[in-house]
Amino acid sequence: MARELGIEAPSEGDMKKMLTTGKIALADIFGDAAILKAMKTNEDDTVTAYERAIRQEDAIPASKAFFMKAHRDEERHRAWMETTASSL
Repeated sequence: MARELGIEAPSEGDMKKMLTTGKIALADIFGDAAILKAMKTNEDDTVTAYERAIRQEDAIPASKAFFMKAHRDEERHRAWMETTASSL
């Protein structure tokens, strides 16, 4: 598809990917709880994005339903990471 648009497809991740994966790699030095806490910050970003998507007044109902389901999943992931990290 990128070639059809006359552009080259990216061959590596962008700065967001580097920040997202980098903090987890760094946390690896400090153990499982630190990894889960770092991963939780990624979940925080995702939950916030879904909350914004849900509030879009012009979103079609099917999209809104998808965003709401995904939001619940991300909240569940985040809660698990938080609970598990605090129990380690």
